[in-house]
Amino acid sequence: MNRYRQRGVTGIGWLVILALIGFFSLLTLKLAPIYMEHFSVMTVLSSLKQEPLITQKTVSEVRSIVQKRLKVNGVYDMARDAIKITKEGGVMTVQIVYEVRKNMAANVDVLVSFSDSVELVSN
Repeated sequence: MNRYRQRGVTGIGWLVILALIGFFSLLTLKLAPIYMEHFSVMTVLSSLKQEPLITQKTVSEVRSIVQKRLKVNGVYDMARDAIKITKEGGVMTVQIVYEVRKNMAANVDVLVSFSDSVELVSN
């Protein structure tokens, strides 16, 4: 065994490590706001369960309530057709299905899909 042999990471090794750290940092910076916004959407959906007589309201009234609460929580880019409301008997289902596309770098995008729903039973 040669006791003068050096061991460690080479210059190219350090560049690869730094590139990976940079990539995952950029990914975190791009994805964190998307998931924070998604948390707001889930909060709006769960808040509908506490709304008194929500199943007595019309679909358009419930849609208006959801859109107002989304705006209050800072979700401004939600398309109107992303909110689907169905009413069958005493059960109302509110579903929000949407995608968020963020540019990472140059022509590389990140696409995140969400689908959340809540069933509201007449009270």
